[in-house]
Amino acid sequence: MELKIKNGAFYVMEAGEEKALYDSVPNAIEALKNIVNQKGELDHKKVNIFMVNIAKEKWEIVTIPWAEIAMELLKKK
Repeated sequence: MELKIKNGAFYVMEAGEEKALYDSVPNAIEALKNIVNQKGELDHKKVNIFMVNIAKEKWEIVTIPWAEIAMELLKKK
């Protein structure tokens, strides 16, 4: 599988023991939503979405704020 990197960044979705890469925050959030729907409860301490910015020589890893995730989920209803 190949992931095309857009705008110098990709996203890591972590849900319990599962981790996957995505090209956008909305795609990562949709995957997280699907996992929660399938598994039911997850340990909230092991649920995150990270942005990995590789545009510069020094890579940067940033956690996507829960407020941004919540707003994306609310838009989809």
